Amino acid sequence: MDIKRIAHASFKVSDMRKSVEYYCDGLGMKQKFELKDENGDPWINYLEIKPGQFLELFYDFDNLPYATHGYDFRGFLHISLEVEDLEATKAELESKGLAIDSEIKFGPDKSYQLWSHDPDGNQIEFMQYTKDSFQLRQ
Repeated sequence: MDIKRIAHASFKVSDMRKSVEYYCDGLGMKQKFELKDENGDPWINYLEIKPGQFLELFYDFDNLPYATHGYDFRGFLHISLEVEDLEATKAELESKGLAIDSEIKFGPDKSYQLWSHDPDGNQIEFMQYTKDSFQLRQ
């Protein structure tokens, strides 16, 4: 098996407009396309992070927790987005009035991190690697 990268992360959102504004206007992602369900109703918005990397936003029409294979979903913790300059990212989040949930911290993985959240409370980690970051070691 040759996994290249994460293709997408998926969120079920309570307010599609607010979520698209957060991720597109706030974080600079691009609305790539929208899928309709079998009835022709809006179902999923695909937001492009970078070519080939996406965030899927599902409409929450039933206002119920997402379930898969008959089980309530319990696995999501956060999504982490790599950035070049965490100080500039923090300043941009502040200038746009987006949530900042932490100060910039140096983690045990030798990377810097800053936390935010989207309109549904999904945790967003912004990470800046250093030359010593464990993620970049061979």
